[in-house]
Amino acid sequence: MGDADAPKIVVSLPEGWTAAPAPAGLSLTGPDGMSGAVDITETALDPATAFEKYSDDITASAPISSVSVLPAENCGYSGQRLMGVLSGGARGTENYEDRIAHVWTNTKDYLVVIHVAAAQGSPAFDAATSVLTGDFAITIP
Repeated sequence: MGDADAPKIVVSLPEGWTAAPAPAGLSLTGPDGMSGAVDITETALDPATAFEKYSDDITASAPISSVSVLPAENCGYSGQRLMGVLSGGARGTENYEDRIAHVWTNTKDYLVVIHVAAAQGSPAFDAATSVLTGDFAITIP
């Protein structure tokens, strides 16, 4: 990521997963068609508004969707855990789980998103999400 002010995070990868650079962070690839992403993007929104916008954007990606929201503060930063199903879109029916955090620095605010997705019924999804969306280290440059 090219933003020198952006926070750096450390995410654990489950066995069999790989990570590759992506414009806003990392693209994640897992076994059995599972996928994910780590995105760190600047935001001018307060935490509640940023979380609501993210949730609205992800559920808008499919004609039928559901989302459950749990609090998930991390390192003193506001955070949420989102879990749900996206159905009827180009990727068929898939489960997703996200860990999101609103991270402030001395210069800017950022939305950190860890997203994991798999075909509905994927037997390894729960194990992968427990590793990927667990607490993560945050370093402010």
